[in-house]
Amino acid sequence: MLVQFHCIDNVPSQQDKRLENLGAHLAWVEVNMAQICVAGPLKQGEQIVGSLYILDAPSVQQAKTLLFSDPYYLADIWASISIQTFNAYAGNWVGGKNWPTQ
Repeated sequence: MLVQFHCIDNVPSQQDKRLENLGAHLAWVEVNMAQICVAGPLKQGEQIVGSLYILDAPSVQQAKTLLFSDPYYLADIWASISIQTFNAYAGNWVGGKNWPTQ
C-alpha cells in the first residue's frame, strides 16, 4: 500500500531546526530507503516550507509509525500532516500506465 504524507512546516521558518536535525534525518532516510518511494522538501522559491513522502507499507498505521520515527517529526518541525493512500497508475515512475483491471 502506498501512503502519501504532505507535511507543512510550523511558522516561522523551520530552517534552523531542519539543519540541526539534517544528519539524523538523512541517516533515517538511508535506513528506511526500501519503504520510501519518493521523498523530498516542499519549497516556495528557495525556502523549504514542508516535506512530501510516499511510503510503501502494509498498512496506513505502519506507514504512520515509520514517518513518526523520522527525526524531523520528532523535532516538531511540521505544523500539519495530511495523510492519504495513493495508487500509482500512470507515469514514468511506474513504467507508463498501470491501469487497474476491470
